[in-house]
Amino acid sequence: MSRLSRLGQSQAELMTPWTEVLRRARENVARESAHPWTQRLQRLRGIVGGDGIERITTQAVFDVLEVPQRGRTAAASSMLAQMMRSNGWTPIRTRCLSRGGFRDQARGYARHPAI
Repeated sequence: MSRLSRLGQSQAELMTPWTEVLRRARENVARESAHPWTQRLQRLRGIVGGDGIERITTQAVFDVLEVPQRGRTAAASSMLAQMMRSNGWTPIRTRCLSRGGFRDQARGYARHPAI
């Protein structure tokens, strides 16, 4: 019995081209280093308005990501903005009425809805 077969490697694994081994290693590293928010943000859906634009507030996104209030820092907002832009969202500011009837500014993201 050869030393390599004792290590549990089959002949097929030994004959794998080096480029294939590198490609698999890159995929594993990318999968492990992916940000924990990535999958949730890719599935994120906002509210489609009468004009056909999909919108969502930053606070609603943080709620979906289950980020506690004390974790909603400038650094977290910056990271969120970068990830939202990479998923096709555009940052927006809008004025709306708050629950008390006052005009309030809300920050969020908008995009054309996915078909």
